[in-house]
Amino acid sequence: MNSTRNHIKQAAIRASLLVAFASALVSAPASAQWYVGAGAGSAQAKVGASGARQGNDTYEPSGKFFGGYQFSPSWGVEGQYVYLGKFNVGNAGSYEPESWGLAATGTVPLSNKFYLMGKLGAAFNRLSGANLGGDDKTDLLAGVGVGYNINKNWGIRAEYETFGTITKNLVNGGDIKGQNWAVNVKYAF
Repeated sequence: MNSTRNHIKQAAIRASLLVAFASALVSAPASAQWYVGAGAGSAQAKVGASGARQGNDTYEPSGKFFGGYQFSPSWGVEGQYVYLGKFNVGNAGSYEPESWGLAATGTVPLSNKFYLMGKLGAAFNRLSGANLGGDDKTDLLAGVGVGYNINKNWGIRAEYETFGTITKNLVNGGDIKGQNWAVNVKYAF
C-alpha cells in the first residue's frame, strides 16, 4: 500500500513539473529563455540517530540533470533530478539517496558574464538500496551558486544545494539528510 502511494506521489510530482514548464512556455515573453543542463559533484548524506550524527561522513560522487525557464534576467523556475551517490552503512549494506526538485531561482549579475544565483523550493526525496526502512520525504530545497556565461547559449556554474531530510524513521530511529556540491554545464535555447 505504501509503495503504491509513493508511486502515485512520484507520478504527481513529475506531472506537476511538466505542467509548470508547459504553462511557462505558453506565456513566454520575447526575452524569456529555456535551458537544460547536467553536472557532477560530491554529495553527502549522513545518517542521524537520536539527534546525533553517525554513519558515513564521506562524500560520494553525484550526478545531476536539470531544466529551467528564465522569465526575466533576475527570476526563473528550475526542475531537477539529483543522484546523491552510494553510501555504505556496515552490516545494513548501502543506501542511495536521490532527489527530484522544483524551485524558484534568483539571479544577480556581477558582470556581463558572471552571476550569482540562489534557489528555493521543494525537494521530493527518496532512498533506495539498504534495508534501513524509512519513509520518503518532501523537504526544503535551497541552493546558492556562481555562474559564468561562455556565450549566449553555453555556461557553467558551481553550486551548493541542501535537500533537507531525505528519509525519516529509519530502523535505528534516525533520519538521513543530504547536501551536494556540483559543477554544471548549462545550454540555453
